[in-house]
Amino acid sequence: MKIDLIFAAGSRGRRDFHGKTVVVIDVLRATSTIVTALTNGCLALYPVADPGTAALFRRKLGSDCLTGGERQGLKIPGFDLGNSPLEYTAETVAGQRIILTTTNGTQAMLEAEHAAEILIASFLNAGRTSTYLADKAEVVFFCAGTKGEPGLEDLLCAGLMTERLLASGVEAELTDAARIGLVAYRHLMGRPEADPVAVLHQAQHARGLVALGFSDDITYCAQIDSRPCVVRFRDGRITLLPEANTASEA
Repeated sequence: MKIDLIFAAGSRGRRDFHGKTVVVIDVLRATSTIVTALTNGCLALYPVADPGTAALFRRKLGSDCLTGGERQGLKIPGFDLGNSPLEYTAETVAGQRIILTTTNGTQAMLEAEHAAEILIASFLNAGRTSTYLADKAEVVFFCAGTKGEPGLEDLLCAGLMTERLLASGVEAELTDAARIGLVAYRHLMGRPEADPVAVLHQAQHARGLVALGFSDDITYCAQIDSRPCVVRFRDGRITLLPEANTASEA
């Protein structure tokens, strides 16, 4: 297996993803929100580039769907939901379809749309996702970052999944970028005494969310393997991958 890592959305051309398994990571908060929504009974999410496209897509799907997303970390005016995973409760999202647009996460998903396979990962489903990746030939961890800059939280999540793959016995060739993710994870979170919540609070993006009143989101998004599932983005829809979600944890 070859493992690569991308530090932020907007740094690679779409052709770079062709034929590869791409794992999009936006821990704070899009991919954590997606995993939460789907495991709480959401039928599917549809990532779009901007609020205007979301409005057009809602008219196409019909009124029986929700809109979710953020700009500058806050819910978009007129949308049903923001980008806090804590909003996506079973009572709110079960049986629903959701159109989602965020500053970084959905941009990364759309950039990778020509990949052979696109998965959605966070700390919440890192273990199950790693298990699913074990037989892939070429994996790219696509960290969404923040406005074109690397995000520590995404790098750590990619490092965790790389560590899980290596621990499972997978023979892997790591690019320099993938090694950086692995080293960061081992240094900050790989020790038994490490507190994932405290580590995540060190991230610049986390500090911004705390200033906006979303401290509880940081604590929630730091829960490793709390929602074991495999999530796939294909043909414009994000859904659970049923055949993979019967597998045991790594």
